[in-house]
Amino acid sequence: MSSASYRNTAIRFAGVPVGGVKIGSGVKNKDRDKSVGASSAQAQPVIRLRSVLIGVCTLAVCMAGPLVLVWTQSYINQVSLRLESKTEALAAAKSEITALGLERGRLSAAARIERIARAHGLEYPVSGQIEVWEVRTPRSGEGGLFAYLKQTFLGGDKSGGPL
Repeated sequence: MSSASYRNTAIRFAGVPVGGVKIGSGVKNKDRDKSVGASSAQAQPVIRLRSVLIGVCTLAVCMAGPLVLVWTQSYINQVSLRLESKTEALAAAKSEITALGLERGRLSAAARIERIARAHGLEYPVSGQIEVWEVRTPRSGEGGLFAYLKQTFLGGDKSGGPL
C-alpha cells in the first residue's frame, strides 16, 4: 500500500473523508475531485495535531500524577517532622518554665532574704525610722504637666494640698 493511499484511508470513515463528501459516487468531476483532495489534505494535519495533542496530554497526566503523589507525601513527611520538633521544643520550654518557677520560689523566700540581709549587717528598722509618704495624683483639671511645671519653676504650693 502506498503512503498516499494509506493517508487517504487513515482519514476516511466508511469511505467518507473527514470533510463529509463521499468519494467515488459515480460522477467524475475533476474540479470536485480536486476540492475533495484539497479538503482531505487540509483535514489530515488537523487530525494528526489533535491526536498528537491528546497523546501529549495523556502522557503529561500519566507522568504528573505520580509526581504529584510523591511530592504530596514528601511534603506531609516534612510537615510531620517539623511538627514533631516543635512539640519537643514546646515540652522542653514548659519544663524549663516549671524549673524556673520553682527556683524563683526558693530564691524569693522570706527566710532566705532575712538571712542574707543579716549577713550584710542589715536589721529591721525601728518605728522612728519609718516614714509614710502620701502620693497624690492630680484630679482632672487640677494637674498634669502645667501644674508640675508651675510647682517646679514658680515654687507652687508647699503645704501638700492640691496645687
